[in-house]
Amino acid sequence: MKFKIFQIALTDQEILEVNKGGSNRRNDLRRDMFGDRVVPNAKLALELGYYDHVMTVDAKNLEDVYAIGNFVHERYLDKVEVHGTFSSVSVGDVVVDENDWGFVVDIFGFQMLPEKLAA
Repeated sequence: MKFKIFQIALTDQEILEVNKGGSNRRNDLRRDMFGDRVVPNAKLALELGYYDHVMTVDAKNLEDVYAIGNFVHERYLDKVEVHGTFSSVSVGDVVVDENDWGFVVDIFGFQMLPEKLAA
């Protein structure tokens, strides 16, 4: 099954602002995406266009997506299509299955988004 991975990436300017102690909405949403805030913050970040499709992974299930996306090892190269700059799969990332259901990576497991995504 093919899963699309979406991540929030900060621009170079946003990174400079945050490193200087500043704040911006994209980073605030990304930083506060856990527990009961993971789904509302992910929905808002999706609406604001903050997520980029960075990778597609061929996997059996969400747990395999997480494992492959965290340990991109040469044995997985045939299972991964890279679409942009990415980091390892982590909290706040959105994984979309072939049926357009989205799941946000949480501290423990995944939280399903309430509506299908047109990803």
